[in-house]
Amino acid sequence: MLWLLPDHREDWPGWPNGLATTEPPVCLPCVRIASQACPALRRGAVAVQAARYPVVGVRGGFFVAGRFPPVIGDELIAMHDSRIRWVLAHNLVRQLHDCTLIEVADVTT
Repeated sequence: MLWLLPDHREDWPGWPNGLATTEPPVCLPCVRIASQACPALRRGAVAVQAARYPVVGVRGGFFVAGRFPPVIGDELIAMHDSRIRWVLAHNLVRQLHDCTLIEVADVTT
């Protein structure tokens, strides 16, 4: 499966292995379009091929009973967290494993 991510190779050795992301995977024909159209990717992007990418959580509005307004910001909640039943999710969180980095120029030619 292929992801197109901002290039943060300097963040840690082995990046992006272990990265939790809300970004969806991308199809090969969309790599060129996305890398040119997305402002965050124009500053530097890398294609990431991940062999494993389990869903590890969700991102969304966390509801608290008895509070007004009942939604507290935007939370990342792990799948095993009991509070997950109180989240109105708008993104899945996947963790990327066994990653291979591919230069965007190599994918788009």
